[in-house]
Amino acid sequence: MPLPPRLRRRAVIALAALVVGTLLASFVLAGCSGGGDSGTASSADSAGGSTGGGSAALANPEAAPDPGNSGRASDSGSTTGESKTTQDRTDARVLPAGRDIIYRGAIEVKVKDLARAVARAESLALDVDGVVFSEQTSADPSHPKAGDATLTLRVPPTQFAATLDALGRLGKELSRNRSAEDVTTQVADVDSRVRTQERSVERVRALLAKANTIGEVVSIESELSRREADLESLQAQLARLKDVTDLATIDVSIYSPRPGGQAVHETDQNLGFLSGLRGGWDAFVAIVLVGLTVLGAVIPFVVTAALVGLPAYLLLRSRLPPGPTATPATPDPAA
Repeated sequence: MPLPPRLRRRAVIALAALVVGTLLASFVLAGCSGGGDSGTASSADSAGGSTGGGSAALANPEAAPDPGNSGRASDSGSTTGESKTTQDRTDARVLPAGRDIIYRGAIEVKVKDLARAVARAESLALDVDGVVFSEQTSADPSHPKAGDATLTLRVPPTQFAATLDALGRLGKELSRNRSAEDVTTQVADVDSRVRTQERSVERVRALLAKANTIGEVVSIESELSRREADLESLQAQLARLKDVTDLATIDVSIYSPRPGGQAVHETDQNLGFLSGLRGGWDAFVAIVLVGLTVLGAVIPFVVTAALVGLPAYLLLRSRLPPGPTATPATPDPAA
């Protein structure tokens, strides 16, 4: 049965509205899904690019962008890290963990400019928080750059080997000596004795506070003084051990020869009138000393021979028979 025209129009309009609504819903859903996928993909690409860039930068530092100071700071940080690692390894090699070691060294260097070398040696010690313990310099007035110098440097044990190497580069290294002495047991022993003596002193002081008579006070004070003296001696020993283990000792000998190659201590001071007079006087004194030495060695024998030989000679002479007496000649009357 055919539908009336009015119902037919309503059905067509409803169908058209349904189709249009369906298409609009499809487009909306497709757009949201596409936008979400695109955003996710963009985020993933962004994250992946960032991660990939970071990985690439780690894998190949040269391929990473160098944003000015930032790149240099990164390189500096890497270099600092490597230096710190090297220093830590050096410290571990030089200073074993938990050990007290005394480091001593000696080095002799020949240089061209004495004053400059001495100043550089002092700077090497001060740059590593060390000290110049002593210094003795002998310069030649006629040659300002020539002379001899002896220094004693105290540096941290971690800088001991590096300082020796730096001192050797001041000029021509002639000799080097280095030694290490483990005093861990000695330090532990003295430290234990110090703590024991401190407790002993505290006990005696407690007894002194409880003394009632003058005799007890005098006796306890005498014992307290003795124990305090022992404690101070032990503390001084411990301080000395701590000092020689906290800072290594380096004896430095530096000399600069004269332009002719002769060192200052090899001068020609044996020339001239005064030098000759001094040499002659020294020879005269040496001869006199030798003569007095010989005379001192002979005197005991001479005295012994006189004491024994003279009485024996007199005794023998007294026992000898008298010899024939010579008669005086009689004058001849005829003559």
